[in-house]
Amino acid sequence: MGAFSVLIATVFLGFVGAFATYYMLADELPDVRELKNFEPSTVTLMYSDQDELIAELYLEKRILVPLDKIPLQLKQAAIAVEDANFYRHMGIDLKAIFRAFLTNMREGRVVEGGSTITQQLSKTLFLSRERSLIRKIREAILSIRMELVFTKDEILEMYLNQIYYGHGSYGVEAAARTYFGKNVQRLTLDEVALIAGLPKSPNNYSPYRNPKRARSRRNHVIRRMAQEGFVKREEAKQAMKQQFKLGEVTNMLNKAPYFVEYIRQQLMTLYGRNRVYKSGLKVYTTINLEKQIIAQNVTKKNLHITDKRYGYRGPLGIMDISLPETALQEKLREINSFEEGAIPKIGTIVKGLVKSVERDFATVLIGQSEGIIELKDMSWAREPNTNIDGRWARINRVDNVLNRGDQIMVKILGVHESGSVWSLSLEQEPEVESALISIEPDTGHIKAMIGGYDFSKSQFNRSVQAIRQP
Repeated sequence: MGAFSVLIATVFLGFVGAFATYYMLADELPDVRELKNFEPSTVTLMYSDQDELIAELYLEKRILVPLDKIPLQLKQAAIAVEDANFYRHMGIDLKAIFRAFLTNMREGRVVEGGSTITQQLSKTLFLSRERSLIRKIREAILSIRMELVFTKDEILEMYLNQIYYGHGSYGVEAAARTYFGKNVQRLTLDEVALIAGLPKSPNNYSPYRNPKRARSRRNHVIRRMAQEGFVKREEAKQAMKQQFKLGEVTNMLNKAPYFVEYIRQQLMTLYGRNRVYKSGLKVYTTINLEKQIIAQNVTKKNLHITDKRYGYRGPLGIMDISLPETALQEKLREINSFEEGAIPKIGTIVKGLVKSVERDFATVLIGQSEGIIELKDMSWAREPNTNIDGRWARINRVDNVLNRGDQIMVKILGVHESGSVWSLSLEQEPEVESALISIEPDTGHIKAMIGGYDFSKSQFNRSVQAIRQP
């Protein structure tokens, strides 16, 4: 009888302690009903006069999309890999927690989590990244409250628009555009599986950073979809064979950087930081991209021509050309401005390493390719002297200017007449600056704006901020 009394007392005290803990923690938690008026941070989009996207302004790159516009397979993929019992629990899944506990005990490390989609959402919206029992209890309380206030579809829609997917992208629409360069509605099975697998560890499973891990994670998601009956086995096998067809990661500011900054400053004055960066504005401008690109190319070309009149200022650096082949290739990857294995584009300016020098030409390494600079394509490279008109002063020997191991800038002119290497010209980054602004006379609309040679190095917009020279 005494042992039974102790048991009853222990159970009673346990209930009292649990209730006290719940009351203490629950009282200080936010009201989940506030989410009904929640407006997450979204991207402000800036367009050209032809409705071409030229810039995105954001703190979190997010483009909201309603649940009925999200492909069924993407919703199924997220449920299969993150919370198979999503439509059968009330915010926490005790069965999944117990299964994860056994798996982690067996493996001796944390390999599986038991958090539901609702728990992940409540953690993202309300809680810190702190790892503690108290935070997990708060997470569970908030999750149960969310399930009482919102429908399952509402919770899933918030989750798919809120969660981080890597590379600055929040939500599935931004993720689809970041990784595949298209809208979420156009994703294929293998693509939705890749995106659904990212929230667990966006950096580790990024197809740009870790393609092998990303493929393994994608295939795991597809297998889970098949196990849950969302796709047929044969369809899953075909999807797992697919190679990644990733979109190109581009910096939109490169399209019209000085103009975009000019408009951004006006928006900040008119609407303030929060509205510009969080409210998802759509800004339609007068810039014409075709004219802008022509203006950029012409300005850069003529700045290079003008700068060469003042002579050659020397190499960017010097490297030991006698390094072993493996070490040398590693150094080349460090200095090159294009990805390993990529074919250089004609007309682009890249960094190279002088391999050998003769009287009339030099051989230059550019990545895994080679090129030749002939005397005629670097005849301007005399010693700097402002008293000499560079249009007429010319060098007569390549080996008087370049040395083995020089790190230099070169322009890809085309395939050399030998047919096996590139034909190159010696270049250097101009020290001179220029500006251009093109205005449509009838309307006053700005059609092109150049504020300097390189926006990434100088944001000073000479077309609107500089004082006119006397």
